[in-house]
Amino acid sequence: MSSRTSTSSPAPPADTGFRPWHLYVLLSMVAATAAVIVSRQTHPIALLVLSGAVMAAGLVGLMIHHALTGFAGGVEASARHVGDRQREAMLRDKALILRSIKELEFDRATGKVNDTDFREMNARLRARAVSLIEALERGEPALTTPPPAVVPARVACASCGTINDTDAKFCKHCGRRR
Repeated sequence: MSSRTSTSSPAPPADTGFRPWHLYVLLSMVAATAAVIVSRQTHPIALLVLSGAVMAAGLVGLMIHHALTGFAGGVEASARHVGDRQREAMLRDKALILRSIKELEFDRATGKVNDTDFREMNARLRARAVSLIEALERGEPALTTPPPAVVPARVACASCGTINDTDAKFCKHCGRRR
């Protein structure tokens, strides 16, 4: 499997369901048409204003419907829904994590990363990838807090006092062997 296959975004599902705003748009258009037919001997600009007012009334009706649906408890499902921008960001994060896993495996194969570090980083990356994939499948936002970073212990250099990692063989400031 190529990296293009594993990181490409799937085609969005076709949404053919009827939405409440469809009804309001249709009713507004029918009402605007009826208002234009009923008002004879009217200036064309007045007809445009009349049509716009009727369409605006339909928009107000839609907003009232949306507000009442929120009071009735219908917002929970739509509040959890992932927006397009957030979905794109999640897909981008997923692609980066999968690419990072591949690079980590390559680095281990070439000897750049030892087995202990590989197991730790691989476990964190895979856990994050699984949580992102599950969140994408459920259509819910992913957790935005990254896992806590592991801070290595540090030791001061005996010569210059610079703080170095415990596994460092040389001081990063003066270069003296520890």
